Amino acid sequence: MIRLTIPADNYDLQRTFEPSFVSSMYEKVHSRKWIKITGTFKGMTLEQNRSEVVVTFPSHISEKALREIAIAESGLWHEAFEDQLSSVSRKFRNILEALAEAYPGVRIPVALHDLGRILISVLLSKRANYDMVRAWCKKIWSRYEDLEGLLKAPRAEIEEIGRSYQIFEAVESLKNLIKNHGDGDLQSFLRELSSKPPELARITLLSGKGIGPKIADSIILSAYKAPYVAPCDVHLEKFVRRTRIVEEFSMPVKALCQKYVCTRDASEKYGLPICPRRERCLRAILTSSLRDLAGWFQTLTYLHGRKFCKTANPNCRQCPLRIICRR
Repeated sequence: MIRLTIPADNYDLQRTFEPSFVSSMYEKVHSRKWIKITGTFKGMTLEQNRSEVVVTFPSHISEKALREIAIAESGLWHEAFEDQLSSVSRKFRNILEALAEAYPGVRIPVALHDLGRILISVLLSKRANYDMVRAWCKKIWSRYEDLEGLLKAPRAEIEEIGRSYQIFEAVESLKNLIKNHGDGDLQSFLRELSSKPPELARITLLSGKGIGPKIADSIILSAYKAPYVAPCDVHLEKFVRRTRIVEEFSMPVKALCQKYVCTRDASEKYGLPICPRRERCLRAILTSSLRDLAGWFQTLTYLHGRKFCKTANPNCRQCPLRIICRR
């Protein structure tokens, strides 16, 4: 057995894993201990002990490789986002400070070597509770260690996982991506996708049937070191409207996201035109205003939305942000 210890100041494993699609590859033993049940280094355990994360693995492998995976998937690859708050404007900083105080220690886990499983997990999440997504994923991982088997499975076999439309749509979306890219098989497609920078990988993902900006950005945030990406989900939109942190905005549009990039830097780097609606698009506004804090901000709004800022019957009386909310 290999055992590693990683420093983890200002870090909370439970809060970090709760909203992350990376956690779909893990089983929760308790709030501070998670075991990886599929994918690269299956059997790896992450356990928080105060300001450390203890990593164990049952076999003898490269300690360097294990450390790389553990740091990425725990989210400890990035410094505490709270330490960067001074870099953003006061308008954003006040709300970010309030969120950080309510939900301290949150990082962004990244599955650098399990892109296929992240794709499945995120595709299942369309209009679905994440607890249900984890349950579906657990069944899929137990049946199909090789995800090619899921893509080749007959409908009756897939129905044993569940009869919800999200499962069948996820499989069809992935098949569509594979058909349009690579050599027609899953592994070649994943190699091609993972070799691209996040901005170009996003455009590839958006070419898939049923994949919009939120789904594409959730995949990028969970599988690439791209913390500047903010998936614009219902929790983020609702939070921004209620706090009026951005007064007027529109949500990302797939037809535009497939052709344009959000920032001038990306436009110059990849030779792609910059989006004509970037001044109003929420994704572009957050990317330019928050930079590496954008994905963290979206993650905190997700946590807040699930606990307090609900669409129906929001718990405003107990909300820790009620003083700054303009609902």
